[in-house]
Amino acid sequence: MKCPKCGNEAPQGSSFCNQCGTRLSNEMQCPSCGNMIPANSVFCPKCGKMVRNDMDDEAIVAPAATQKPITFNEQQRQEELERRRREQELREERRRREQQQQRQREEAERQRANSWLNDNNDDDDDDENDAPAGHYNRNLIIGFIALAAIIGGLLLMRSCNSSSDQQKASENTDSALVADMNGQDPLAIFVGELNRNNLMGDGATAASAVMVPGNGNDVPDRIWGITYLSSATERTFIKIYQLTRSGSLWTPENMHTKYLDGRTITLDNNSLIADIQQVPRAVKVDGKECLYFAYMNTPSGEGSRGRVSLNLFDVAAKKLTSLDYEGAVKSRTDGRQYVYGKPLDPINSPERRFLQTEAQSIKILYFPTEEELKAEEEAREKEEMEKAMASPDSADARWNKDNQEKMEQLKKGEEVSMKSATYDKPIFNMKDMHKKVENENYIVFSDKSGSVYGFNKDSRKYFTIYSPKGKASGPTDIGFGDSKNNILRLRAADGAHLSYNLATGKTKTID
Repeated sequence: MKCPKCGNEAPQGSSFCNQCGTRLSNEMQCPSCGNMIPANSVFCPKCGKMVRNDMDDEAIVAPAATQKPITFNEQQRQEELERRRREQELREERRRREQQQQRQREEAERQRANSWLNDNNDDDDDDENDAPAGHYNRNLIIGFIALAAIIGGLLLMRSCNSSSDQQKASENTDSALVADMNGQDPLAIFVGELNRNNLMGDGATAASAVMVPGNGNDVPDRIWGITYLSSATERTFIKIYQLTRSGSLWTPENMHTKYLDGRTITLDNNSLIADIQQVPRAVKVDGKECLYFAYMNTPSGEGSRGRVSLNLFDVAAKKLTSLDYEGAVKSRTDGRQYVYGKPLDPINSPERRFLQTEAQSIKILYFPTEEELKAEEEAREKEEMEKAMASPDSADARWNKDNQEKMEQLKKGEEVSMKSATYDKPIFNMKDMHKKVENENYIVFSDKSGSVYGFNKDSRKYFTIYSPKGKASGPTDIGFGDSKNNILRLRAADGAHLSYNLATGKTKTID
């Protein structure tokens, strides 16, 4: 008895091959109903369940005597059975279409042959006085022979084509029972696979996908893709997937999800003003396989702030590194907006150095010149100083800064109007008070350091009247020269002897 698998000639009466162990019985047990059925069955003739796939060398479920333990779970088994059932249905549908087309071709040939015979019969009738009656029988026989030859040739061609089509169908199937991926858009495959695996039910939009070819050996073909949801009412997120090819199947995996609270984003290259060949793409950074992509906040108009985020996803480590640029939204001369941005994060890794270089190719970003950066720094320092000077703790420093020039004019005998900032909170410490004087409108204090402060009873504001520059040698003596007209007189330890109008700030030197 010959083994159907390895071809070995087994001893007569053997139940199993003595070379490969294949069962030699022509029956097997149906895994669904348990009945013994022919071993070459694709579907059980008892219960109708599929027990074998024509495209495989072995049955999905082996005969009961040789059945090996199933290493995958029941759900995986059912999914595999369902997939193969669909493939079988696809092949059966293809065969039915081919048979129908073949019948149509045969019918067409038959009609052409009959037409030819009828034409010959008409010719014989026209020439019956010239040709013997035997010509008609001879032509009829020749016609039938020709028709049989044509039909035989068509059947042979059909058999060859069917065999070839079945071979191609077994070689070129993808996960959705379609032909292979050659020439297909990675994004189309990506979307199809996510839909087939019910991974698009979160309301997200497929943004992009890149193909990462394998090496034909141990590294398979892969597709890296991104989906995102940007909504004013739902939580914004970005999801990164990997599709891995195994034979005719694509297996999807959600590798990373990033949530962005309070952000409205877009991954559109037109909005980024970025080359689609550059963003997104698969890259190697520091020897690591990575997916590079970018997204941005949609600017709401001139004067608002925008943010552009450049991202590098390490596929093996499943780690996302981002470099954010944020700045005011401004308009170009052509009317297009841009983000006047600088990096918010330190450039302290190979990943961020890569992203900093890639930022130059995203034209929505505007990078300031050295002169612009210097001017911005000066403006920032001035703003910080003004903010510090606005604090009650800096009242003396601000008074000296604002009135330094006027103090020089006083020394020359000129009358000046002092400038004094006002504060809602006290600008001196009561424990350091040296003297206090008061009239109907003001309270005036002097402290041990020589500074003099006023309090306006109507406005409830504090202000500085005098503050010695540098270290004073003692407190300033104060008193009203004309209380009714709010004229204060003061004699400082540094030698200044002044008359100060509390209402107007006008000051002059007293001899």
